[in-house]
Amino acid sequence: MTEFVLRDMTPERLSAYVSKQLTVFFPDGCPIPAETLHPCASEALERTRLCFTGIEKNKFRDGGRVMFNYLHPDHYAMFLYLLANTVSRRDRGNPLAFRLYYLNKVLHGLDAYPDIELPEVFQFMHPVGTVLGHAKYGSHFCVYQGCSVGSGEDGVYPEIGDCVVMYAGASVIGRSRIGDNVVIGAGAMVLDTDIPGDKVVLGAAENLNIRSNARHVLERRFR
Repeated sequence: MTEFVLRDMTPERLSAYVSKQLTVFFPDGCPIPAETLHPCASEALERTRLCFTGIEKNKFRDGGRVMFNYLHPDHYAMFLYLLANTVSRRDRGNPLAFRLYYLNKVLHGLDAYPDIELPEVFQFMHPVGTVLGHAKYGSHFCVYQGCSVGSGEDGVYPEIGDCVVMYAGASVIGRSRIGDNVVIGAGAMVLDTDIPGDKVVLGAAENLNIRSNARHVLERRFR
């Protein structure tokens, strides 16, 4: 198993760190002790290790070791999502999950509810302004800043295949099915539209420009 390194941190100190942030940002007299957070934080760290292991990029590595740096905002945004989701999985409706989601939104401008289910391996790339709704997400999903995934007016959410990357400002809305190995270009909007696998999508809505994808998403973003 590849060694997992917490940069300048221990699991116990990380739980205390999150606990202090919750107290500072939500000073409502309902503190969350580090001891309460620690079991879920330990599970979320293991999920973080599995996720980062699937991303063979330098910013997730310290030499040959998988590295989590709590002061790297992309790392920390991914961890906070996983922590909120872990709490939600253990006890759906637990207000702690919402507080952790809200903390992530305050710190990173990321709107990813705790009960959405991202895959085991995913990647946030400076995801300021990104909103992720209750779609079906395939493995190796990568999202940049200002992206939106959500339902249409009829409440139907998209289905996103494996190895999909959404570049800055891209949107996938409504009754849309995205195939495997698809790149959704910056500013593109896919609305109630099916996109076959191995494509690059440019443009918006009725004026989409769909091209062949010559380079696999795994190579673009994960290897």
